[in-house]
Amino acid sequence: MKLLYTFMAVLLSQSLFSQVFWSETFGTGCNQGQLATAYTSTNGSWTVTNTGTNAGSANVWYVGATENNTGVGNCSTVCGTNATLHLGNVDVSFISADQGAAYYEGLAGFCGLLPCGSTDKRIESPAIGSMGKENISVSFTYIEGGNAIDNATVWYYDGAAWSQLADPAKTFSGVCSPQGVWTNFTAILPASANDNPNIKIGFRWINNDDGDATDPSFAVDDIQFSGDDIASGECLGDFNFDGFINAADLLLFLGNFGCTLDCYADLTGDDIVNAADMLIFLSVFGTECP
Repeated sequence: MKLLYTFMAVLLSQSLFSQVFWSETFGTGCNQGQLATAYTSTNGSWTVTNTGTNAGSANVWYVGATENNTGVGNCSTVCGTNATLHLGNVDVSFISADQGAAYYEGLAGFCGLLPCGSTDKRIESPAIGSMGKENISVSFTYIEGGNAIDNATVWYYDGAAWSQLADPAKTFSGVCSPQGVWTNFTAILPASANDNPNIKIGFRWINNDDGDATDPSFAVDDIQFSGDDIASGECLGDFNFDGFINAADLLLFLGNFGCTLDCYADLTGDDIVNAADMLIFLSVFGTECP
């Protein structure tokens, strides 16, 4: 058993490399008018939080290729097959809902006489587990228009509170007007993202009703979270790195049971967490780290 323990400890210590452990592509299809809250992938469902005042014709978050991702450096197009998460209009003033990353504002001084479109909403990802990972970064491709007031920001949830992570640059392009050009974005997350089962990414859009709407609004695609494996030294089975292999680690093991991709509880190195890993874990259960 000691030989097996030593072998597995060496195996784990040599598997440290930065890797993508969570991604979201938002699927395929034009899907005009599909609310982001109605979209579900293997990652789970997205939710929307009203972060300020929203008028009766406030813009909403959609998932679909009415704003089509054509790849970094290319002009975005409408109604393709590469779906995105984007902020678009509701059905208003004889304009059908979801014209892609195009937002509605009322005319300055006419809110009430005409539909009002002021918006302040954050779209939030499902929980993203970073167990066994550190030095976490997030990357995505996006387009963004607007102005100093009409603006998108990127937000991060550490399991307890939301905080603004970044204010990405506008991606206007005279050649691509009015869709904009797809651009890369990468940011390093705070240390609180390390080994955390409940981090999230969010995108907040704000626009007022001054009549100065400058498309596009905001669209995002191909979100990826990457990180380095946390060195566990010779302490096999200590998934929460507290120095003990106990019930807390058992709960984490069971939560990862059946995993087949980037599994922190894969103690055999065969890319699946199953009964073989359970036997190894039980062999060290109740022990302390050296």
